[in-house]
Amino acid sequence: MKHAKDTNASQPETPDTLTWQDLQNHALWWVRLVYNTVCFFRDVLFKHWRTSLPLMLAGLLLSLALLRQRAGVYQMAATFVYGDLHPKIFGDMVAKLDALLNNGRADKAGGLMQLTEEQAKKIRKVEISDIKGKKLTTNYTFRKEPMIFTITLSAPISEDSLRQAITGYFNSNPFTADRLEMKKRQLREEMAFIEEKLQAVDSILAKLYAGGSLSASAQSTVTIENSEGKNAHELLSFSRELQQRKAEIERNLAIPENVIPIDNFILLPKARWDAGHVILYGISGIFAGFLLASAAAFWRDRLRKLVQD
Repeated sequence: MKHAKDTNASQPETPDTLTWQDLQNHALWWVRLVYNTVCFFRDVLFKHWRTSLPLMLAGLLLSLALLRQRAGVYQMAATFVYGDLHPKIFGDMVAKLDALLNNGRADKAGGLMQLTEEQAKKIRKVEISDIKGKKLTTNYTFRKEPMIFTITLSAPISEDSLRQAITGYFNSNPFTADRLEMKKRQLREEMAFIEEKLQAVDSILAKLYAGGSLSASAQSTVTIENSEGKNAHELLSFSRELQQRKAEIERNLAIPENVIPIDNFILLPKARWDAGHVILYGISGIFAGFLLASAAAFWRDRLRKLVQD
């Protein structure tokens, strides 16, 4: 034990600090790394040009083909609000429509949306989600959030035709239409009742402010206002509540359908075929081809060294 302690004590201590020599070696390591990397890419570009040139050309052509394909695809997103139905109902409606399009039933899909078969054949995909991007087919909540309808086409269609087609399809459900009509009928009946009450309250207030006595017909028309202890202030407050409810009913009656769009329908291509995009996509394709050629050259050299060893 004593001999081991003497041996450890005799070893020189190495300070845990960086010296200028360490920094110099570290800098030289980075310089060599950059130099070797530049030489490697230079060799890929010039020495292995039989591999790099075809791959770069292929990347250029593929990128331009992708741009051309994206420029021929049109997309539109529109926001809709709806009444008291569950959002999953609309998710299922759009899912069924998309299934018809995917199975080549453009005639059936066009009939549901009041579009011609030629117009329906231009539709590639339809989908709908909430404002968070989640599909309504899996939405089991009862929150009434706006829904985003997205349509993808292979050729443009009139934006007005799309607006009428999508809105009409959402409101073509017989259950939805009957429910909306029943709701409006109830609102109209409530509106007539409120107007009758307002006329009676106005007549009672006119009598109160005039200092006259109320007629028997006025007393029998509105009972809550004529009860004992009611004064003009309470009648005015009740009249104001009736007016607010009347305004709310008028707003609901002004809604023509159960599902309505709340923004403009703007159809735009997914990409533009112009000089700027051609240059951008071309450079990206050439760079991707060059990286692929570099990877091929790197692994070829590694395999060659492994075989030689």
